[in-house]
Amino acid sequence: MRGAVSFVGAGPGAADLLTLRGASRIAQADLVLYTPSVVDAAWLREHTKPDAELVDHARLGADELVELLRRLASRHHRAVRLVAGDPALSADLREQRETCVKLGLDVEVVPGVSPVSAAVAATGTGAVETGGADTLVVTEADFDRVRELAADGRTIAVQAPAARAAELVEALTAAGLDPEMPVVVAYKVSWPDETLLHTTLAELVAEVKRANLWRHVHFLIGDALRQAKPRAGYAPRETEVGQRWTSRSWRSSRTEGSWAKRTNGSAVAVVEAPEEEPPALPEPEPEVIEPVESAVEAVAPVKRAPTPKKQQPRAPRTTARRTTKKS
Repeated sequence: MRGAVSFVGAGPGAADLLTLRGASRIAQADLVLYTPSVVDAAWLREHTKPDAELVDHARLGADELVELLRRLASRHHRAVRLVAGDPALSADLREQRETCVKLGLDVEVVPGVSPVSAAVAATGTGAVETGGADTLVVTEADFDRVRELAADGRTIAVQAPAARAAELVEALTAAGLDPEMPVVVAYKVSWPDETLLHTTLAELVAEVKRANLWRHVHFLIGDALRQAKPRAGYAPRETEVGQRWTSRSWRSSRTEGSWAKRTNGSAVAVVEAPEEEPPALPEPEPEVIEPVESAVEAVAPVKRAPTPKKQQPRAPRTTARRTTKKS
C-alpha cells in the first residue's frame, strides 16, 4: 500500500458546504495541510483522528513541503491538502500533483463548492439566464485582461482586493460597459461575517469605501445580477390586487414593437403595440313598444246561498199504554 494525497475542495468556508467525500477523507487522514483563512481550525480538529497532524500550509516553504510529502510516502500514510473552493479552479494543482507523483504518492482530487458559485447563489439569481447572459468568465485581478473579456451578454467574476475597486471600474468603463451595470461585491460568503453589496458600476467605489472593505473579495459584474427584472416578452398590467407581470406572447407575430428590446445591454424596455379595435357594428334600431290598453271588467260579487243544515233524525217516541184489568 502506497501513501496517498487527496486534494479536497474546502468550499467557500462554511463547514457544512464540504462534500461528504471530502469530510470522509479528512476523517481518515494522518496529515492535514490547511490554511486558516480557508477552514476553521477548531472544526478541523473535531473531525480528524486524535493522532492526526495539522499543518498550516501557508507557513511552509517549497522545500519544507516536499520533505513533508517524502516522509509521508515513506510511511505509507494518507494526507489531505485542503484547497479553497474547488481544486479544479486552482492554478497550481497541476504542479502539486506532479510533485506527489514523482515522490511515489497516489493522488486524488475531490471537488468542492466554488466561492464564485456560492457568491452568485447568495444573490438569489443565476450567473447566466435564458435570453440574457450566456457566458460566465472567472478571472483574477489582471485588469487589462478584464477589459478584454468584458462585454454585454457576459457575467464576469473577478477576484481582487476591494482596495482596487477604482482600477476595476476604470477597466470596465474603458470596455464600454454601462455605468448602471449591476455589480455585486461578495466578501467571505457563508462565513458568520459575510458581506454582500448590491450596487452599480458608477457607485462601486463609494459603496466599497462605505462598507470599509479592502481585502480580497469577488466582484460579480453583469446584467443577470439585477435583483428584479422582467423577462423579455413580459409587460406589467394592473389588476385588482396590484401590478402583475403578464405574457405578451399571445400577440400576433405581425404586431411590431411588442417584444422587449435591450438598450445598451443594461436596461429592458417593453414597448406595447396598440391594440386594434374591432370594427364597429351598426347599432340596432330601438324597438318601439306601443302601449296596449286593457279593460278590466268589473265583476259583481256573487252571493252564495246558505247551505241548509242537515237535520238529525229524531228518535221515535214511545207511549206507555195503560191497561185496565176487568174484575
